[in-house]
Amino acid sequence: MNDRVVVLGGGHGLAAVARALRDDARELTLIVTIADDGGSSGELRRRREGPAVGDIRRSLIALMGDDVALARAFARPVTINRLGSHPLGNLVMRSLADAFGDLETASDWLCEMLGIAGRVLPASAEPVTLVAETDAQSIHGESAIGNARVRIRRLSFQPERPRVAPAVIRAIEQADWALLAPGSLFTSVLSVSALPDVASALARTSARVLWICNLRSDQRESAGMTLTDHLAALRRHGVRVDCALHDPGAELRFRSQPHDAATVELLGRPLRGAEPGAHDTHLLRAALVEELFSDSTRHVRMRKPA
Repeated sequence: MNDRVVVLGGGHGLAAVARALRDDARELTLIVTIADDGGSSGELRRRREGPAVGDIRRSLIALMGDDVALARAFARPVTINRLGSHPLGNLVMRSLADAFGDLETASDWLCEMLGIAGRVLPASAEPVTLVAETDAQSIHGESAIGNARVRIRRLSFQPERPRVAPAVIRAIEQADWALLAPGSLFTSVLSVSALPDVASALARTSARVLWICNLRSDQRESAGMTLTDHLAALRRHGVRVDCALHDPGAELRFRSQPHDAATVELLGRPLRGAEPGAHDTHLLRAALVEELFSDSTRHVRMRKPA
């Protein structure tokens, strides 16, 4: 394959896409949120400051392959009296980031040492806090937003325009495809794609921007929202979407054509796995390979954005 693919997001959705594409894309770059403030990542942020590394660790494991012994070791908890219990991969990433001076260099070095084909880049070059605006209040922090049961109107960031590494912008600008991974709308998808510099890069890249839709409703931060509502939220935050990959038989689906259907191509494919709400790796890979790499789509791939 002669294709360059970037995937933006976080959590299990980003990892699922990484597993599906790791053997097919010539150049695969994952652009990962570092805004997490819960669990191990949040505890390390509070104790040692700096960015969250949990989603980077999860992405590295996905690119290694879950059956690799080191991948399993990275996921295992290690207890250190001063720091508490954390996945080994989180501790390794934080130690390497301290040693190299930044998370991007640490991730690149680790990928090279482990023989990982692909890159895992932090979405921002500095720690960032998510801020969600509702009708009544502002909610600060990824964990609080993820547990919110009120309608979120807008997501913003502290600092207001976080620094984004040139490597992230370059990867988006030079890509053939930019994929928005499935996941929590505000704390995974928009936490990366709505970063001002990232959204600007998506707007001007010659890549096709494909959004991989969720399969079921979120009962917390996006409760009650349809896929059409999700698309409207992406648009409202300035995130470009050229096409949407969705499962017509999923719980969360397009029940009617979006208002801007003329500018968004809907690609219906079977994507559901045995676990509720989870994408089947083989079905997702088949759909992505067909759309991204088949000869019939190559003329679309190189089309400049309107």
